[in-house]
Amino acid sequence: MLKIPFMKKGLLSIDVGFRNIKIVEVTLKNSNEIFIENFGIAATPRNCIKNGAIKDVETVTKEIEKVIHANNLASKNAKIVMSGTNIISRIFMVEKHPGENMDAIVKATVAQFMPINTEDHQIDYKILQEIKDKDFTRVKVFVTAVHKKIIQSYIDILLKLGLKPISVDIPANSTAKFFNREIKVNEAESVYRRQKYGKLNDSTFAVLDFGSETTIVNILKDGVLEFNKVILCGSSNLDDVIAQAVDKKPEEAERMKKMYGMTVPGLNASEEQEKMFAAMRDMIDNVIKQIYQCFDFYEKRCYGEKIGRIYVIGGGSLLKGLREYLEERLAIPVYPVGLLSIDGVNIKEGLDREKLNFLINSVGITL
Repeated sequence: MLKIPFMKKGLLSIDVGFRNIKIVEVTLKNSNEIFIENFGIAATPRNCIKNGAIKDVETVTKEIEKVIHANNLASKNAKIVMSGTNIISRIFMVEKHPGENMDAIVKATVAQFMPINTEDHQIDYKILQEIKDKDFTRVKVFVTAVHKKIIQSYIDILLKLGLKPISVDIPANSTAKFFNREIKVNEAESVYRRQKYGKLNDSTFAVLDFGSETTIVNILKDGVLEFNKVILCGSSNLDDVIAQAVDKKPEEAERMKKMYGMTVPGLNASEEQEKMFAAMRDMIDNVIKQIYQCFDFYEKRCYGEKIGRIYVIGGGSLLKGLREYLEERLAIPVYPVGLLSIDGVNIKEGLDREKLNFLINSVGITL
């Protein structure tokens, strides 16, 4: 979105999330390799962001400025990634007759089928497939729409910081860019899963991004993003249900979540642990139900193929036992992916590698 010609040199990438702000300084080399020079993570100021819209630009800008200075991030070219339910995406199959303008066709389709004012939104689209007919061409398009005021609020932040805006982007595009590369997975696990699930569809896969407030479902075919859906439930919601189930403060609930995760309580487990697990299981089952509905919708309504494998990313994907639980419920092989699992990504020696899973979106938009 809002693409500006990009020079391959030092770049700051800023990911403003509901819970955390992530800033990464990278160098892009001519070989298309990404070298992470440094990064910083800080808590997002409370009540400043709602559904991806920045309500308090001044406060968010000051917090970003603190992170930049504390970590000596020096690059002036910058990209920024937004998130939230205000990003609307759809797949349409439209007819294009000879001489017709594709931009006009997409705009008319959006005006008819999407609940937005087309003049107030930035509308981007990508052609996924063309099917030639006798008198016309059927075109499968992936459309994204974001309100222009929301985009402008992110640009305002970069300008207030004295940075040169290169682009404003969305997590789905970041994911698509990353997963267009070769993904390195444990070979022993791959052999085991091939034996367990048989021949898999290698061309179509899902990437589940488990964030603080949302879970984002992305589906890619041959490295091209064909489906994107935001589920309004994330890891912080688990803290809330645990706190309610065991009558604890949210901070203590989060500590318990990290300690036990989705580990099934043993014979000697406390009543508190059993209540916690039941509460987490109910919420995760609801998310899995919505994920399954996304897969089903993609296959039946978006002319898609069966999902062959799932990659999980984001801070919430680190929840103990989540990967195995997803695999059991969805009956699809699930692989965890971190930055260093992706071909062509390198990190400066001495940086904290344990935090890399939080940086996939902020690094992905640098491509």
